[in-house]
Amino acid sequence: MRVCRFMFVVLMALLAVNRAQAQQTLTCSSEDGKRHYCNANTGNGVQMTKQRSGSPCVQNQTWGYDDRGVWVDRGCRADFSLGGNMAPQTITCSSDDGDRHHCRADTSNGVRLVQQISGSPCTAGKSWGFDQGGIWVDKGCRAQFSVGPENGYGNGYGNGNGGGGASTMVRCASDDGGRHYCSANTTNAQVRMVKQISGSSCVEGTTWGFDGRGIWVDRGCRADFSVTTGRRYGNNPGYDDAAQGRTCAQAVGQQRANQLVQQCLQVSPGTHPPCNAQNSCKMITDEIRRSCRMIGTGSAPGFCDEYR
Repeated sequence: MRVCRFMFVVLMALLAVNRAQAQQTLTCSSEDGKRHYCNANTGNGVQMTKQRSGSPCVQNQTWGYDDRGVWVDRGCRADFSLGGNMAPQTITCSSDDGDRHHCRADTSNGVRLVQQISGSPCTAGKSWGFDQGGIWVDKGCRAQFSVGPENGYGNGYGNGNGGGGASTMVRCASDDGGRHYCSANTTNAQVRMVKQISGSSCVEGTTWGFDGRGIWVDRGCRADFSVTTGRRYGNNPGYDDAAQGRTCAQAVGQQRANQLVQQCLQVSPGTHPPCNAQNSCKMITDEIRRSCRMIGTGSAPGFCDEYR
């Protein structure tokens, strides 16, 4: 019995040493604004755990690593974790005064909203998002965000500036098998499933979809979704698809194209209106806009407000 107990203690000690060796912390600095290397064994991966400089530390821009070690540049100074499990970090970002605020973070592996803390809604692409420099919040949103390898979204930056196709990631789950909505600004946006996480299947139009309220999931579906907005996805979702010879379904996806077709059919007075997903989005939305103006403000459907 004593021998077994002794062997167990020895084994636990060895495991603790292995963990310590596998997960070391290194501080690397670019105090003079130039690139500097810090010798390290990077074979098991590197993750920035804490930024110490006022200058931003952005992976592949102001910090990175190769077989020589960890490098930093342009004033970046930070702590890095070597090897071990590259767990994601949690960052709290707040818009307590209702204005837009930016929180520095390494967003190169994507960002996921973990928990909303504010009473004001935190809606992806509308009151929160991220860019190459960090996470932004607006309109009273205060929340905790996960950044790190687990999010795995690459460089799909959700800058929300109205630029060309900015993307924000949303994780939505139906863990109890019922239908659940997740806040996202889906108005004239492109939504697509990036990664299914659940064992239950996620099928567009059946167990997941989106509407004016956000993204919905059902029947156990749990997945990560990309919401793309910006100039290319503005109030006129034609996105120059006609000039590129694309159908509306090809430009924005079948589900969004079907929504536009239904809106078009609902308001168009034409006998043979161009309300077909095989037409360009511009042709369909031009018909919706024209028809909504003919109906007038008093009796027009709510979605007509988007086209005035």
